Amino acid sequence: MYENIGNLKSRLKPTDHRQGQLVKLVDAIQELVELKHHKDLFVGKDFSYNPEIVNKMLEIFDELRTWDITEVGDLYLTTGGRVVIDKGYGEYFTDGDTKIFTRAELQSGMKYDKFLKRLKEVRKRK
Repeated sequence: MYENIGNLKSRLKPTDHRQGQLVKLVDAIQELVELKHHKDLFVGKDFSYNPEIVNKMLEIFDELRTWDITEVGDLYLTTGGRVVIDKGYGEYFTDGDTKIFTRAELQSGMKYDKFLKRLKEVRKRK
């Protein structure tokens, strides 16, 4: 039913303005809240929990537990002049946006001179 992308599932169709890991996180939390108030949460004369609803809730709990907020992506300079990390975190991008540093470079580090040189190159292009 849902498409798996990374640790969090896409619950609604992504668009240019509605995509990224933070959007998926909010969607997962929203679905969890809605399931708690689902009309079929209780079944039978003894009002026991509906196993299907409980299983959906447990799947979301497991999904949220594996989500890593510290995951770092590439560093971008957007056409709006903002420097942001990763296209996957709810930012709006166009084809004119520039990748400044890759994820590997951000995680492993680089020499200060190389860092400044890269920033100057990007500044010249804008």
